[in-house]
Amino acid sequence: MPVEKKKTGLCWKEDALTLLLIAVVAAIQAVAINGFYVPHHFLSGGITGVALLAEYLFDLPSWIVIVVLNIPVCIVGWRSLNFKFVLFSLVATVLFSVALALTHEVDFGITNPIVSALAGAAVVGVTAAPVVKRDATMGGMDVIAAVLSRKYSIPMGTFSILYNVVIMGVLAAVSGLELGLMSMLAMFVSNTAFNAALVGLNRTVTVFIISDKWEEIAPLVITELHRGVTYIPAEGAYTGQPRKLVYVILKTSQLAAAKRIVKSVDATALFSIIETKEVLGRGFGSLN
Repeated sequence: MPVEKKKTGLCWKEDALTLLLIAVVAAIQAVAINGFYVPHHFLSGGITGVALLAEYLFDLPSWIVIVVLNIPVCIVGWRSLNFKFVLFSLVATVLFSVALALTHEVDFGITNPIVSALAGAAVVGVTAAPVVKRDATMGGMDVIAAVLSRKYSIPMGTFSILYNVVIMGVLAAVSGLELGLMSMLAMFVSNTAFNAALVGLNRTVTVFIISDKWEEIAPLVITELHRGVTYIPAEGAYTGQPRKLVYVILKTSQLAAAKRIVKSVDATALFSIIETKEVLGRGFGSLN
């Protein structure tokens, strides 16, 4: 069942910032691929990987292959995603292709293939995350990954692995196992860097506070941390006394302040911290 299209209007200021970010990221990624990957004949992930493989094997300009292959991908995205998302992907595809063509002669001169693979992968992975956070992608297989991610709630980088393994396998078959394995290593680093940058250093946690002074703790959390609090009715198994659990979702940067609040009110309170994969809505990110 396709994801319902969102009827979202254009917001010129925000959209202009997104387009500017896409342009910068397209230039950075093009330089990274031409400077780190191409000299050693490595492949990147997604459609760019197919384009690079075509360039290595048949001397076809990679930027032309990227444009051609992105046409059906954008059609799929148009059927499942909102207009703005697909528009950004089209713009990203064009800008990235132009940047690849203009920076084709870039070569950082790194002779160590491992260093080159890891550096290029880290740059490509990290720079893609800010674009996705603005509800856009750099085009290519990111569009397909976004469709699947929204449907199954699995990180986008995870969906890319199987597809990319096939591409790397083809490279290994035609150019040697070592080159294929190096490209797979670069792909793994890129996906890991992307997922880490997407989540960010300031992660989200769920906190349960068990205290007889819940009526004093909750208002302080609301006023000082500006986070909503939910009461969960509970009963002590040993005492049989009714109480309320204080349930709150925080950023990790707020944990120290939350602990200070609880300790100042009830030093014997139980403070349970659970790492949370993702939170959407009410100040934690839009529901896509």
